Amino acid sequence: FNLTSRLSTGVGVRVENGGSKMSGIIRAVPPGNIPTEIEHQFPLFGLTAGYKINETQNLYAGWTQAYRPVLFKDIIPATPYDLVDPDMKDANGYNGELGYRGNHGGLQWDVNVFYLQYNDRPGSLTTERNDTVYILRTNIGDSYTYGLECYVEYGFALGHRTRLSAFTSTSVMESRYQNGALRTGQENTDISGNRVESAPTLISRNGITLRHREHSFSILYSYTGETYADALNTEKPSASGSVGLVPAYHLMDLNATLFLTNNLSCRLSVNNLFATSYFTKRPKFYPGPGVWSSDGRSANV
Repeated sequence: FNLTSRLSTGVGVRVENGGSKMSGIIRAVPPGNIPTEIEHQFPLFGLTAGYKINETQNLYAGWTQAYRPVLFKDIIPATPYDLVDPDMKDANGYNGELGYRGNHGGLQWDVNVFYLQYNDRPGSLTTERNDTVYILRTNIGDSYTYGLECYVEYGFALGHRTRLSAFTSTSVMESRYQNGALRTGQENTDISGNRVESAPTLISRNGITLRHREHSFSILYSYTGETYADALNTEKPSASGSVGLVPAYHLMDLNATLFLTNNLSCRLSVNNLFATSYFTKRPKFYPGPGVWSSDGRSANV
């Protein structure tokens, strides 16, 4: 609804009401070690607001709640030495942002700051029962992520029906555990203050495009900062390669379009122009421990 001709707000409420039920027998797991019924029922609130500065510029803000439900894979023990916390909860949190967007002349922009709260993250801890060490699947802690996102593009004419434009789409963020612990061998290690796994501090996509009439030529540059593969922030890779640092990487891509006639065009795209060797993740399970290696150079005409 509009409060004035310049200010508008919106409020939303969504009620999540659901559950999962499981019956049957898993022979390797004693009865009662698996919660066979999961229910969740709660409201999710959201609020948005916008302020129109002029015809081409405005401020906006938003806040909304979110959740991640407990899944079946979270509650089914992989071995007889795995346990599931019967009080395991859905992960929950919220996201807020404040931004400024607009355009002036050949300049366009959208800049915002954001904050993401992630509570009751699922994970594994070590516990001892009857002189036997077990792996307990439960909620391990909370994390936060905050940062700045921006999209800026500027274009100008070079001559008759010729235009050059450049853009950047960049995110700078900080993502850390506020509190929590994680299993390491037969002990639990405090991870408070550690960086969240798979969360780079910098992601940047940049490009320059030259257009002449309907023809175009673009060069794109992408950069992704280094990340950790686990919440323990392990630096040195393990023997299997499933944990350790994931190095930063940068890529160059090329795209071109040439119109031969009104009904015929030729397009060229080259990904990873300089055949950069990189990987993006260290999986622990499927498709197997190690690294997800990059594709090499590829071209499409």
